[in-house]
Amino acid sequence: RNLPVKDKIVIVLRYEPKSFRKAEAGKKSNYTPHAHLVNKAINARNHGASAVVLVNAEGEKDDLIEFGRIAGPENARIPIVQVKRSVVDEWLKPVGQTLSRLQDKIESEKAPASITLPDNFKLSLQVDIERPETTVQNVLGFLPGKSKEYIVIGAHYDHIGYGQYSSMAPDQSGKVHPGADDNASGTAGLLELARIFSERRSELDRGILFAAFAGEEVGLIGSANWVEKPTLPLHNAVAMMNMDMIGRVNGAKLFVGGVGSGSTFDGILKDVLRKYDFKVEQSFKSSSSSDHASFVDKNIPSLFFFSGLHSDYHKPTDTWNKIDTAASSKVVNVVADVVSSLLPANVPRPQFVNPSRRRDADRYFGITPDYKQVSKGLRIDAIASGSPAAAAGLQSDDLIVFIDSNPINDSFDFAYALTGRKAGDVVRLQLLRNGKQVTSEVTLT
Repeated sequence: RNLPVKDKIVIVLRYEPKSFRKAEAGKKSNYTPHAHLVNKAINARNHGASAVVLVNAEGEKDDLIEFGRIAGPENARIPIVQVKRSVVDEWLKPVGQTLSRLQDKIESEKAPASITLPDNFKLSLQVDIERPETTVQNVLGFLPGKSKEYIVIGAHYDHIGYGQYSSMAPDQSGKVHPGADDNASGTAGLLELARIFSERRSELDRGILFAAFAGEEVGLIGSANWVEKPTLPLHNAVAMMNMDMIGRVNGAKLFVGGVGSGSTFDGILKDVLRKYDFKVEQSFKSSSSSDHASFVDKNIPSLFFFSGLHSDYHKPTDTWNKIDTAASSKVVNVVADVVSSLLPANVPRPQFVNPSRRRDADRYFGITPDYKQVSKGLRIDAIASGSPAAAAGLQSDDLIVFIDSNPINDSFDFAYALTGRKAGDVVRLQLLRNGKQVTSEVTLT
């Protein structure tokens, strides 16, 4: 606090003081946003720091984080390295301090204990990162109907490989994570639906696009790419059905999300589900956690079929022998019945209803960001009608460059700039619109 860090290297403790966590009692997470490493890095960068050195706090295991384990932007625009506590203690000896004493002071005084090391203490570091890239493919199959309209049935076929980056069992990183439920179950359902409807191809008034999407686990990449470069005219898409983890139906419970995104979905589901013994939990909003979100962003009514999370999620133990094939087959039949109800030409298309996907308990802004990192700014992909962003006149394809004094380069910067804001707060935006600078003010609700 009150220490200039421009062109300096900042040493930060991992996580945050215990007093912060107590102050946030009742929150879903024990930690406030200040604990996240990406926010520490953004804060240091925005104050002109040249690099960040992370060190574990006393009371934590002094393990170095495996590279790639922490979620964050592709380019944080500041180098970040981690060292052991013993290394930092050696650096602190000239000023008569230790990490333990500084941490105790922070905890007891509930205030920063920042210090500057002597001017003759110099630290140099070099970070070289090589990101291997590969091309992945969506796999599509199309059954044409008598009209140009069609329904999309989708499931992602990728998983997390050996679990290096997204495993929920980090001690088993390097082992095959088979993903039997996530999402071999949805992919198998997709193939079964293709078989079912191919036997009825002569009856189809509307066509069906079967889409096995790649890259879902790393950011909905396959589905987002398809809606930007569709192989069929997007305006002819009547609806989208997404199956992601339908293999572990527990206690006959089935979750159906996005019911509010289509004007006729609620009635269709009531008619279909009365034939089945599922205990259905419906959500009228659409989550942003799977491929249906890419279609919701393009104003296409979308349903999400999901059998629920379990203790094997993103672990090597998500194996084929735990799949409930009988219940999964019933889920596939539910999807088939919903699709069948939309196929006749005389059935009106469901009208898209914006389900306001991204809300926060403390504030609402009302945009869907484009998560692809660009050289400057965060592109707005879509704007929720009636939202603060819409009221402020923001437009799709606007580039948000600053929020107040915070430079915005990606969705992490965007989230950081809104940290601590509440409903009623006004944030000032600098935008690039068609190459021209524009300012705007958004009043959060």
